[in-house]
Amino acid sequence: MKIRNNGNISVLHSAPLDLLRAEVLSHFENIPQEQHDVPTALPYLSFIRFTRPTELSRGMLEPSMCLVLQGTKKVLIGTEITHYGSGSYVLSAIDMPISGQVVEASVAHPYLGIRIDLDAKEIAAQIIESKLSIPKNSHSHAGAYVEESDVELQEAFLRLLRLLKKPKDLAALAPLVKQEILYRLITAKDGDVLGQTVLAHYQEKGVNQAIHWIKTNYAEPMQIEKLAKTVSMSVSNLHHRFKAITIMSPLQYQKQIRLLEARKLLLSGNIEAATVAFKVGYESPSQFSREYRRLFGASPLQDMEYLKHHELDR
Repeated sequence: MKIRNNGNISVLHSAPLDLLRAEVLSHFENIPQEQHDVPTALPYLSFIRFTRPTELSRGMLEPSMCLVLQGTKKVLIGTEITHYGSGSYVLSAIDMPISGQVVEASVAHPYLGIRIDLDAKEIAAQIIESKLSIPKNSHSHAGAYVEESDVELQEAFLRLLRLLKKPKDLAALAPLVKQEILYRLITAKDGDVLGQTVLAHYQEKGVNQAIHWIKTNYAEPMQIEKLAKTVSMSVSNLHHRFKAITIMSPLQYQKQIRLLEARKLLLSGNIEAATVAFKVGYESPSQFSREYRRLFGASPLQDMEYLKHHELDR
């Protein structure tokens, strides 16, 4: 397991970041501390706040980026743990199972973040319209990564947030500012990862189709040979390309989704672990319990008892 400290883990101060913090904090006025997310008039934009550190949580990160404005966080992507703080962002170009934890936050200095949902079609259109050249790296990257923002990206976000106070201008100008944000993300230091992943969505549809099939049919038995045939790829090529993007094999990806869905079912109400095991595709409750413990650090029963007495930080 690799541990990497982003160079920006200490609180970064810049004029745009200070203004962004003030803007986001204003949206949490009169909002209970227990509420961690605040939506905005733009459906793809939301704000995040935590007033204390959180437990390590596992989940599926949908295509999005989250810019940290205050506090520090760590994220586990594959086998690499990255610590990052104010001015940095985590970006996922595809649906990625990851683990995350807010490690520095308080009532006086809460963890603050801006989340923007990403759309592959919009990013591809930005690449084409801007005539951007996406270099091919000789080494493989996963579809999720941590990057440090520059002043230009911070200023673009500041303009977007200020538009929220100008409803008459929002519809006309927000799309333009969003285009700039996408441009800044694509042309950032590791932006080629975003560009390559999005272009692969169209140029190498096999992996994307495989991911979609697994997400839709996670409870069904999966034979890698049949899946490869379904997406018109060889077994070796599917395995190689799938792991290059998601940092895991198709079977490992399916297992992560099954266990995440199982946890949701257990949290939703009174349902026995054995029943949940069968619902998500396990034939053996004992195997389900072993793999659940391996992922979440406790048996299904112990995990539910813990979560009943502790807030589940999502």
